[in-house]
Amino acid sequence: MVRKSDTEDSMDTFLLKNLSDLLQIGIFYIDQNEPDGSQNTMESNPLCQDASLRDMLTHAADRQEAPYLFQDEFQVYFGCVAAENGHCLIGPMSVDFFDRLKRHRFCRHYGIPEYAEKNLRRFTLMEVLQIMCIAAKIVTGREYTDQEVVDANRMAVVTKEQEVKDQIRFHIQSEEEDIFRHSYQEEREILDMVRAGNVTEAVRLTKKIDVEIGRMGRSELAHLRNLLTVGISLCARAAIEGGVSPYAAYRISGFYINKGAECTDTTQILVYRNHAVEELTKRVHEMKEKQNTSSYTRRCMDYVAKHFREKIYLEDIAESLGISSSYLSRTFKKDTGVRLQDYVNQVRVERAANLLVYSEETIPRIAEYVNFPSQSYFGKIFKAAKNMTPKQYRETYKPTEFFVAK
Repeated sequence: MVRKSDTEDSMDTFLLKNLSDLLQIGIFYIDQNEPDGSQNTMESNPLCQDASLRDMLTHAADRQEAPYLFQDEFQVYFGCVAAENGHCLIGPMSVDFFDRLKRHRFCRHYGIPEYAEKNLRRFTLMEVLQIMCIAAKIVTGREYTDQEVVDANRMAVVTKEQEVKDQIRFHIQSEEEDIFRHSYQEEREILDMVRAGNVTEAVRLTKKIDVEIGRMGRSELAHLRNLLTVGISLCARAAIEGGVSPYAAYRISGFYINKGAECTDTTQILVYRNHAVEELTKRVHEMKEKQNTSSYTRRCMDYVAKHFREKIYLEDIAESLGISSSYLSRTFKKDTGVRLQDYVNQVRVERAANLLVYSEETIPRIAEYVNFPSQSYFGKIFKAAKNMTPKQYRETYKPTEFFVAK
């Protein structure tokens, strides 16, 4: 698999080889430009037969911190993880069905001799991302999330036509397929997590079930659109049962269902589905948090949400509630753990973060819009909250299709 003297201190080659055997794909470590020949898939693997493919993968991996993932014209993924003394190449990982003709065209494209042609194992995109994250952990010792791999490789970009007027932000992606029908119990587990407001588990179970779900349409696109519609509709009902208003739940579900219906990119459809589950579950979580706070604190938070673009004074809110400012200050801090002014800044920073990603307004205009007194103060508060400047945040998260305002 790899010469131990080169890399025994930086990775566990035993794990890499067994991962390769388990998944029935090539996982090669190279310290020059030639894969080690200890695997039995050399002649049938494009990574071994095509030097230009290896060059492209290694050079691209060197230009980014996260693992590099490339999809070719046959819907086959190849990955590369840059290590300290070389590169780990992974693939091929197909997400599409290969008939005999397509397999032959694929092998001929990469210079694989006809006698060495083999069927490719089929993976879901979620499995591909997990393979890359596991390999990166073994090779570099660093843990990556599927979100980080997707973002680094720009696999699910929101186009300008998909810009959201109400500034709902998208977070993570995934995909689906396979041949087994998921069980009723698994579906109920997801809905229970939505109903309980458990965002992490709701998203995790949603992605997990993708591997086991059966076909819901003749084509891949129709299947995914149906999956999105059914999943979001069920989660909207669970969110209503969890305390979200029907208006809010149907507004969120309708937005994402419409976006999925317009979308022709299979990866992006699953992104919309996952974001809908996350957004609906978050709303339930927020409702439950409000129920654990005093009515004064809830009304204060509602006031901030409506008036964050204006000057907000504790005394004015307290007077409107008919209580003293000192009592409101103590109650708010006890319920939320933060001072009112800090909470106001949090709300403004989140609104500004959305505008940085999904609008073309300049940073000074955004600072003014969310009512920070100066751009320098905005930058200070934003960096404290997000660990990066507004400019860095925009450059990191803004889709490439958007014009980046200077």
